[in-house]
Order: sequence, then C-alpha cells, then structure tokens
Amino acid sequence: MTMLRERREPDAREAEENLRVIRALMERSTKYSTFSGLSGIVAGLASISGCVITRSLGSDPGAFPVAFLALWSTVIVIAVGSDFLLMKRRAARVGKHVLSRLGKQMVIASTPGLGSGAILTLFFLQHKMLADIYPIWMLAYGIAVSATGLFSQREVSYLGAAFLVAGAAALFVPSFGLVMMAITFGGFHIFYGIAMSRKEGW
Repeated sequence: MTMLRERREPDAREAEENLRVIRALMERSTKYSTFSGLSGIVAGLASISGCVITRSLGSDPGAFPVAFLALWSTVIVIAVGSDFLLMKRRAARVGKHVLSRLGKQMVIASTPGLGSGAILTLFFLQHKMLADIYPIWMLAYGIAVSATGLFSQREVSYLGAAFLVAGAAALFVPSFGLVMMAITFGGFHIFYGIAMSRKEGW
C-alpha cells in the first residue's frame, strides 16, 4: 500500500506539471509576439514629418485636399510597409511567420476601425471638413489597435487606449488637431517602439 501511494503522488505531480506546460503553450500560441519596436519608431518619424509638411502647406487641409491626402497616404504606406518588413525579419528570427492564422485574425480585427476611418475621411472631404479629421483618425486607429491588442502583448492595448483618450480629447480642442497628430501618431509610436525594443530587442 505504501509503495502504491508513493507511486500515485509522483504521477499526480507529473500530471499537474504537464497541465501547467500545456496552459503556458496555449497562452503563448494566442499572443502575437512578432511586432517590431523599430517599426513603431519609423512610423512615428514618418508621422511627424507628415505633420510638419502639412503645417508648411497651410492651416486648412481643405485648401489643398489632393496634396493632403497624397501626403498622408504616403505616410501610411511608409508606416505599413516598414512594419511588415521589420515584423517579417523579427518573425524569422524567432521562428514564426508574419502571415500566420493569428496574424490574419488580427488584420480582420483591425479592419472595422481602419475602414471606418477611411470612410469618414471621404465624408469629411466631401463636406469640406478635412481640418476636423485628425481626432477621427486618432479614434479610428485607437479602435483598430485596441482590437489587435486582444491578440498581442499588453503594450499594444495600452497604445490603443492612449490613442482613444487622445482622440476624445482632440474632439473638444479641434484647433490643436495637428499638434495632437504629432504627439499621438508621432510621439506615442516612438515611445512604444523604444519600450518594445528595450523589452524584446531590436
């Protein structure tokens, strides 16, 4: 009886340890961890450049809508392109794939927020209200980032929440919209990029 009891106790401890390992692996598999901090810095610098150029063109984007949309489309291409390339490099380094099933789910999760921002941009353009578009961009991006944060590290969720708070504040102070763009899309991204790089490496 004593030998049987001693045999059962190690078996129970081994089963408990196996369950702990399985839970850890399942948690790890549901978190997308190939974000590159460097891509956040690149996106931030591109956004600040966009703000500076916008300011140099004039205070009302409605006076130069084509140039305004072309400029920010370029900023988006630079930010998204560098993000993809740098994530691809990081994914290869940690033995993962950028276009994994989880990565595709994150794209789907972010689509409503980003799509809403694009539609509202067209609406504001049609009604000659482009000068008021900045808070909408912050809120739409904050929604998209918050959605992807459900699949990634908590820092991503913090970034999304920061954009939502800043966007809500910018709605009530529209005259500082471009300044808030520089602070959020520029400063927040750079701060996030540095924080992630120090945590996960470049």
